[in-house]
Amino acid sequence: MPAIEAAVVLILLAVAAKPGPVPRAARPLVLTLVAVLIVANTGAAVRLVALVLRSTPEGETPPTVTQLLVTAVTLLATNIVTFGLLYWQIDGGGPDARRVGAAPYPDFQFPQTDNEGLAPPDWQPRFPDHLYLAFTNVVAFSPTDTLPLTHRAKGLMAIQSMISLAVLVVVLSRVINILPP
Repeated sequence: MPAIEAAVVLILLAVAAKPGPVPRAARPLVLTLVAVLIVANTGAAVRLVALVLRSTPEGETPPTVTQLLVTAVTLLATNIVTFGLLYWQIDGGGPDARRVGAAPYPDFQFPQTDNEGLAPPDWQPRFPDHLYLAFTNVVAFSPTDTLPLTHRAKGLMAIQSMISLAVLVVVLSRVINILPP
């Protein structure tokens, strides 16, 4: 999984390194690569949960608290970044479509777009806004200030929360049982 994730990140960096906005023609590639990252991270989360839930075979050392915590933090951080990228790419047709006002309806409702005086009238969400949305969805298992408006946004947020919940519940319960009194 790390090799797949590293290759995808390198390709995404190559696309992002070009000066100016990412070409609209590259959007399907970017969405596909982000989806590959999410599938790889989900597979790694499933493997971690299976490892924690299975009995350790005789002669094999069980994972340590440090190994479990480092792996869980890595999975959750990857979950936040990849879903943040995905939300940024799908919301309102993507960053380019939002910039030119091409998409009539957004996938997320940010407080700045709903309440006058919180931001300039031409305010548009940027990547840090979507990254924060992904972060709050992981730690609270729901959006805190930004509402998903479309079925696809709600479904993606549900998937992100399920991944996080599985990792947090299973790994933390195992870690609590391993910790010395």
